[in-house]
Order: sequence, then C-alpha cells, then structure tokens
Amino acid sequence: MARISETEEFARDWDWFAVDAAGNIGHFTTAGLRALPESVRSDREGAELLLSYFEATESKTGFSVRPEAKTDSGGWGLGGQERYLKSFAEMSGKGLFSYDTQMLHGPEAQYYLVTRPDRPLAMTDLPEEIRSLLARTVSSVQLDHSEYIAESETLTW
Repeated sequence: MARISETEEFARDWDWFAVDAAGNIGHFTTAGLRALPESVRSDREGAELLLSYFEATESKTGFSVRPEAKTDSGGWGLGGQERYLKSFAEMSGKGLFSYDTQMLHGPEAQYYLVTRPDRPLAMTDLPEEIRSLLARTVSSVQLDHSEYIAESETLTW
C-alpha cells in the first residue's frame, strides 16, 4: 500500500469515506485544509478506489440539503447553488451523508453536513472489497445525527 505524503495531503482536495456503527456511510472533502485519518492516509490506492467506486455508482435515492449549509459554506459562491452542491448532491443521491469542510485552520475546524440521503445506502448492498475498505475508517459519531464533526474527532477514526 502506498501512503499519501503530507505534502500531497494538503496539496489537493481529497474525498474520503467513513462508516458509523449503524452502517451509515459518510463522504468527506478536505479542500486541502484537513488532515486525513491515518486509515485513509496509509492506503492511497484504497482511498482512490473508494472514490472511483462511488463516483461510478448510479444515484438511487433523493436527498435533502441541510438548511444551514449555505451559511456554513459562506454562501454558494460565484457558481451558485447548483454548482456548489453538485458533488455533495451526487454522493447523497447514492445514499451517503456528504460533508464539506470549514475554510479555516486550527483546533476548532469542523466538517459540516451539506446533504443527506432520503434512503441511506446499506453496507450489505456493497461489494466485499468496498465494505472491507470502508470498515478501516469507523466514525465515532452517528452520521445520520451529526451536522458538525470536528477535524480532531475524525483523526481518531
């Protein structure tokens, strides 16, 4: 397994995934600002395989946008709501809870929920290889009840 170097970790926007005790799957994006959990950083190929798998999966459910997401993001930006929400909506349409990151550094930095699926994807619906990779990064919080997750919390996963 190839490791993600610290330089590369903060030089790009990584998408990574975690599963909670109830089997809910979370999608997180770092914006090049957040450190990755060791379970993600230690396996570059696994991280890329998970992203490729979920990007290729067809949408199977509706989703909702958390009302506070616009405020948390600092506004939808120049591209507008549709452009900002695109990747988060795609992941939630596949059954994942999708989180963005606050644009700040420091111990108070958090991920915030942008979109949630109407019907969460079940781990049992995934191929064994994907389940195995997801099981390496276990959330200590219930994703279906967590609107904010501190970066420091994710580093223990």
